[in-house]
Amino acid sequence: PPTPIVEKPAETPPPKPPPAEDKAPVRKPVAAKPVEKPQDKAPDEGVSTQARVGRAPLVEGAVGLRLFGRSLRYKDDVFGVLRPYTLGLDVGGFALPGAPQVAADLTVYPLARLSQGALARLGLTGAIDQSFGLKSTGSSGAVSYPTVAREWQAGLRYVMPFGQAERYGFEVTGTYGMNTFRVDPVNEERPLDLPNVEYKTAGLTLGLRAALTEKFDFNFRLGYLHPLSAGELSSDTWFPNASMGAVTGSATLAYRLNSFADVRLKADLRRYFFKFNPEPGDPYVAGGAVDQYPGITLQLGFKY
Repeated sequence: PPTPIVEKPAETPPPKPPPAEDKAPVRKPVAAKPVEKPQDKAPDEGVSTQARVGRAPLVEGAVGLRLFGRSLRYKDDVFGVLRPYTLGLDVGGFALPGAPQVAADLTVYPLARLSQGALARLGLTGAIDQSFGLKSTGSSGAVSYPTVAREWQAGLRYVMPFGQAERYGFEVTGTYGMNTFRVDPVNEERPLDLPNVEYKTAGLTLGLRAALTEKFDFNFRLGYLHPLSAGELSSDTWFPNASMGAVTGSATLAYRLNSFADVRLKADLRRYFFKFNPEPGDPYVAGGAVDQYPGITLQLGFKY
């Protein structure tokens, strides 16, 4: 019989070797990034380091031009012989600032680089305002007399920071000073109906300073001055039994140019008030008086 034909199954080709896998890069262990806690964040976001009131500087101050006025008004002038005085534009008995002065102030914190404690914020402070080119006229208005207006103060200042990022500060300032307003004679004569004043005062001023934004700072001060003398106004020639007091106030807005310098605009008022306590035989009879000095100042400030 014929031999049967047996079909061999097709040979399966050997499987191809798998392609070589790319060698995985070796990764070095990386330390886990610590989770930032809320207390680790800078508390003064939006306010630069220089804006912190709590950062005690070594020195700070300002110099510039001040425009001021003066109004002296008597109360209950029985015989109507006392002459009021106005320097500047008179608006309802209030003199608008207009006479020029050079205004400068300086505060030095001598322990700011030696101590990190409370003593670093204790400073020596001083200020001076000096007029130039002033004239006053007599009652007739025919003669102009050279006039000097000067004020200086010196004392101690302490700043206590508080609030978020120490952006605010409370000030306490104790000072001794002198405020002079003098009309000098011409040809050895001067107005006899206008007393020269020279206030010697000891005062205490409280203040609040704040870093409002990254660029703007604000400072407000309010104080009381105790006059130790008032020149001719409290002399035997005028009102020998006078009692007196004084208050001061100022508000300053500063625009910071950089970490060192700023431009400041300040409005201030100094007001002296009198009770004359007249007695029989006194040369003048009046109930009291108000002598006030408003001012507007533009200064270039600095802090280091």
